[in-house]
Parts: sequence; C-alpha cells; structure tokens
Amino acid sequence: MPAVTHPSLPQSALQWLVGAEPVQVVTLGCSRGVINRLVAQGHGVLAIEPDTQRCHQLRGDGPASEALFTAAGRADELPLQPCAAHVVLLGGPWRAQPGRPRINAHQAHGQLSRVLQPGGWVAGWQIVRDDTVPWVRRLIALMRTIDPDAMSGSAGNSHEDLLRSKYYPRIERHEFRLWAPITRRALVEMVSEQRVVSGLTDTERRQLMGELNQILDSAARMSELRLPYQMQCWRAYVDHHELTQPISFGDGSLVIPI
Repeated sequence: MPAVTHPSLPQSALQWLVGAEPVQVVTLGCSRGVINRLVAQGHGVLAIEPDTQRCHQLRGDGPASEALFTAAGRADELPLQPCAAHVVLLGGPWRAQPGRPRINAHQAHGQLSRVLQPGGWVAGWQIVRDDTVPWVRRLIALMRTIDPDAMSGSAGNSHEDLLRSKYYPRIERHEFRLWAPITRRALVEMVSEQRVVSGLTDTERRQLMGELNQILDSAARMSELRLPYQMQCWRAYVDHHELTQPISFGDGSLVIPI
C-alpha cells in the first residue's frame, strides 16, 4: 500500500543525530530542509552532492549563509581534506551521477572515516511504519485477507553494511515515534484504489469497506487519523586505527603516513 504522507524529521531526532553543540557537518543526500535547519542551528555544513547542478540548487534555494558550502562528489571519492568534519549525516542511499559507476561501498566506508575527526561519527536514519498500534495491525490483517503481501513494505536500512564495517566499531541507536495526520476519507480512498480491491465483486468490496469503517470507527471518532511511524536513528563512531594509512597527530599537526 503506497504511503500518502511523509512525517517530518523532528527536532529531537535531528539533535540526537548531530549533537546539541554546533559542529562541522558533512551531508550526503540530505534534503534542503534538513540542511537549512542545520545552518539555522549554528552548524557549519559541507553538502556533498553527485552533480554541480544539485550544488547550485542548494545554494540558490537555501538561505544565504557563510556556514553553508557545497561540492560535487561521491561517497567513495569525497573531495575533502582529512578530519574535515565532526559528523557525516547520510540522508539516503548512496547516489552516483547518472552514467557513472555505482558507489563502491567499501571505499565509501573508508572515505567517511578519513574525513571524520577523532571522536566523530556517521549518522543516518530510516522511517518505517509502526505496526505495533492495534488499529494498524487490524488494518493489515484485513488487507491480507485479500492479498497476503499487502502492507508489507518496510524497507531495510540501506546502510546496514556500513554499521558492520571495521571502521565503525561502536554503534548507538535511538528510535523516535512519529505521527502523520491523514483524513479518514483519504485512508478509505487509499484502500479503495488498491488493484486487488478493484478485482473484488461488489459484495466482497462492500464487505471489505464495511470492515474497514469498523476499524476506523474504533481508531478515531474525529475526521482525522494519525498514521504511526518509527524513525530509527543510528550513530557509527569512527576508529582511525583501521585505516590502511592511519591518521595520527604530532605536535598538534595532522600526520598521514604515505
């Protein structure tokens, strides 16, 4: 069943991802809204995008600020100096410019480690439907009486391999409950428009919609319902000892053996 609305990133979650104090943040694949919020909260932002057009869009559509810089690059070929940021924030799956090879995940893990300062971390999130709410469980059960695969689309974490990488031995996780408002009418229409529903007989369709309305009656007496989601956040802390060419510091200067 397709989603009809997308819950926004709550402030509490964004603060958990990057920390409460202003720091230098590298973003990969983050939306303009998230980047603008980071800048407004005092963070310095280096936004890495797969092409120059996207870089120009970010600079043109966002608020003018000396705290925001953009650069075209890939996760496995970051155009940044070592230790350039305290946090790398991943807004979605790795993206490559059209026509170029796919991102090399192993090289990307090492590149992210290289650009992080000691004690820094890579952070990311995914939003999944929360099926623990009783009325949602009942809706899923109802839809699966006509389609066993209905409402089964909770995607896995696209960066799960990074969380198993030797470069990030310590992982922290935190979940936030999100609620996305939806009208009763919109939810009924969403169910009615499913292909499997259109194939039912008139009698079967009336029975299905009657049971659906009973579920919605028990969920809310008002015209607006709220769809529950879980925002699953994680932070992966860097360990520079695992780099092939380890980073070290001597007399306050950065040293990268060659």
